[in-house]
Amino acid sequence: MNLLYVLHQFLPRHVTGTEQYVRSLALGLRERGHDVRVFAVEPQVHLLTPGRTWIETDEEVDGIPVRRVGVHDEVLGNRELCDYRNPLATALLRRFLEQWPADLAHVFHLRNLGAGAIDEAKRQRRGVVVNLMDFWFLCPRFTLLRHDGALCDGPPEGGLGCVDCADPGLGPPVIRRGVGQPLRALVAGGRAPLDFSGRPLRRAAAQIGRKERLLQALRRADRVLSPSRFLRARFEEHGFPAGVIRLCPYGVDPKRLGGRTRRPPQGACAPLVLGFVGSLTPHKGLHVLIEAVRRIAGGSWRLHVHGSLDVHPEYARGLLQRAGGDERIAFRGEFQPTELGSVLAGIDLLVVPSLWYENTPFTVLEARMMGLPLLASDLGGISEVVEEGRNGFLFPAGDAAALERRLRAILASPACLAALECGAAVRTLDQNLDDFEALYAEVLARR
Repeated sequence: MNLLYVLHQFLPRHVTGTEQYVRSLALGLRERGHDVRVFAVEPQVHLLTPGRTWIETDEEVDGIPVRRVGVHDEVLGNRELCDYRNPLATALLRRFLEQWPADLAHVFHLRNLGAGAIDEAKRQRRGVVVNLMDFWFLCPRFTLLRHDGALCDGPPEGGLGCVDCADPGLGPPVIRRGVGQPLRALVAGGRAPLDFSGRPLRRAAAQIGRKERLLQALRRADRVLSPSRFLRARFEEHGFPAGVIRLCPYGVDPKRLGGRTRRPPQGACAPLVLGFVGSLTPHKGLHVLIEAVRRIAGGSWRLHVHGSLDVHPEYARGLLQRAGGDERIAFRGEFQPTELGSVLAGIDLLVVPSLWYENTPFTVLEARMMGLPLLASDLGGISEVVEEGRNGFLFPAGDAAALERRLRAILASPACLAALECGAAVRTLDQNLDDFEALYAEVLARR
């Protein structure tokens, strides 16, 4: 089969779970004889090619052919609309599909590319599978978190409530001038057509009804997959037809762990090594963990933070200030994907203090495969894979005091970690590859 994997960004400049998962799947299926290529948006065109309106390049990443496209910020007057309706990016996808005979497009993320990618693939009679990696189809911030960090149930007031949340700068000219509700009525009545003007009212109008437009596009896919029951339930609560989204949990590639195993007990006098592994971004909640551990005096613990300080530099500066030069907290920086096994092998307890409705963090699954104990937020899809008292412990998301109490209890009796059943079987990448091969064949047979 000729398979096209479509996503919002790709390696090597962008290294999160989605990009690494797509890489693993593509390599695995290429080993099985399929021709797998990647079509990826480059969101940093304005940094890489100043003055260029758009880019379109062909390259290879780890042997995977990649068509990388991007549209310069200067032409995205209505950023809110271009996030999910980007005619130039869709045209670049159209050209690629006309050049290469893909049988099926597997979509992993459409941020800055837009739902037009689904329609374009369908127009050219290609199969379309969509993997829900987060809440982008429901939320312009993709996290279901409000601007102040509070959890959100979904677009308030038909999307009008997203205007000030997604960009507080739009608040004064729209919401606070009292034109929000009239604008909502105009959009609902079809009297405020969407266009790409950068004027505040046009940008605000793009948020109104955004969820409904995207869910309509999602319904046109041949198959929609969710890696967690929680994520599937949220989409169904927002009106997506029940029973349509298939549950397909992530698989972990054992080779990513490099044959490493769980760190053996270090003895009663050795400090317990806590670990944070992932993006240093506010919704990952590292600041909550730092606040909690700094309340615990003494040298009975160490915290190793593995993640780049350069991706969100302002937040990273705040983390360093919170750490206050505490020698027990070590910022180890970014690491290569091949180093994951050694990173996890140097940790006694992985802490996942996420503040958003995580889908299923890959780091949690990889830690489980290694047999590493977990202490995580009781939120979203995390609660599906971390079972209280069995393979780890849970605490209320964002509650630094509760996290501190949990840590104190563990430090007082570290033997509780050895008693956990952390070696339970985790779904493997090969099982995912089997799933996807069967699913692709099913879709193509029906077409």
